[in-house]
Amino acid sequence: GTSVNGGVLVLMGDDHTCESSTTAHQSEYSLINTFIPVLNPAGVQDILDFGLYGWALSRFSGCWVGLKSVHDTIEASASVSIDRDRLVTTVPSDFVLPMGGLNLRWPDTPQEQEARLHQHKLPALAAFVKANPIDRLMMGGSDAPIGIISTGKSYLDVRSALLELKIDDRQAKKLGIKLYKVGMPWPLEPHALREFASGARELIVVEEKRGLIEDQVRQILYGSVDAPRIIGKLDENGSVLFPVEGRLDASDRKSTRLNS
Repeated sequence: GTSVNGGVLVLMGDDHTCESSTTAHQSEYSLINTFIPVLNPAGVQDILDFGLYGWALSRFSGCWVGLKSVHDTIEASASVSIDRDRLVTTVPSDFVLPMGGLNLRWPDTPQEQEARLHQHKLPALAAFVKANPIDRLMMGGSDAPIGIISTGKSYLDVRSALLELKIDDRQAKKLGIKLYKVGMPWPLEPHALREFASGARELIVVEEKRGLIEDQVRQILYGSVDAPRIIGKLDENGSVLFPVEGRLDASDRKSTRLNS
């Protein structure tokens, strides 16, 4: 947990292709096992913004917050905005804190911590993310029939692939394509996702390694009226589209699917 005036940001150094590690790994699931929400920045600006967002989220919910770090985003330089008013978080107005708050206290038994986590801290997390949307539509019209969902490095790869295909925002609207950038891949915020998926007939989830976002998209949209077809690791025929092993990049042959 966290203190009343503190916050904990956990940086995970992920090495998807075992370039400087003993294994090719993906840390999100380790954090999920301990109920630590995960932020996945797509660049240097995101690292700064998500860091501030993560501390605010941690302080409010009492949860530790993870920040995924891969060399494509960490070992990089960029011109960024450091305006102190760039990121302003909002305290949810519809969430009532329980007696004693959500932060650590003494004495505090493991049983009390577990009950507080499930009954109050996770709902507080959901309320904060809903009040401060970090996932957003980045390209195309909201009514486009084809939706692409991505996060972190993979989001930049998608943008690069679209650029190679000469698809900008204007062309995306003409072709009926929309792009959704996920800042927090777990837990995935359901309200904004449902709004993005509305009117789409197909959603393509692009993410490296295991399908963390894809599984949640299926769960959130399951049973919805006119739910779109969802593809990601496998295509509609059950063939591998975006493999679990290795890494993805904009020049991968699978990106040619966007051209069809």
